Amino acid sequence: MNTDAALCKSSLRAGVGWVGRDFAGLLQTARGLGTGFCHIAAAVEACAIRGVRMAYIDNGFDNVVIESDALVFIQMLKKESTPDYSIECILGDIELVVQRLTSVTFSFVPRESNRAAYSVAKFAFQKGSDFVWDCIGPEFMFNVLTHDVNIYIGL
Repeated sequence: MNTDAALCKSSLRAGVGWVGRDFAGLLQTARGLGTGFCHIAAAVEACAIRGVRMAYIDNGFDNVVIESDALVFIQMLKKESTPDYSIECILGDIELVVQRLTSVTFSFVPRESNRAAYSVAKFAFQKGSDFVWDCIGPEFMFNVLTHDVNIYIGL
């Protein structure tokens, strides 16, 4: 699962997105929430990771790798840095869900490896709506997903 967020600092509008793929990198599920408001970027990134719980529970995933380009938040989840207490409740929510799964790994990925999740977050943010896709994702993600698995077919 890749997660990302989009935030407009002036309006405080936020969008989050996540993309779930199988071991071969093929899309299994994607979701974007574009109806949120938030005052700091760290909280929006945290909400993106918290939101993934819906996807892995709804889809029956039990062994999950969660990738994000929010390094500081990933370090907090892995207990490698001091928690930001302004987002303590979100950290607690994530930890409760993690306890119900067989295996969860949190991993930092650079932004260029997280383009699919960012494209979902940005789309939901721009539309101001919530979206869910199954293994047949939206057209705007097609080239991003194929690039991620080293296949290029232009649309």
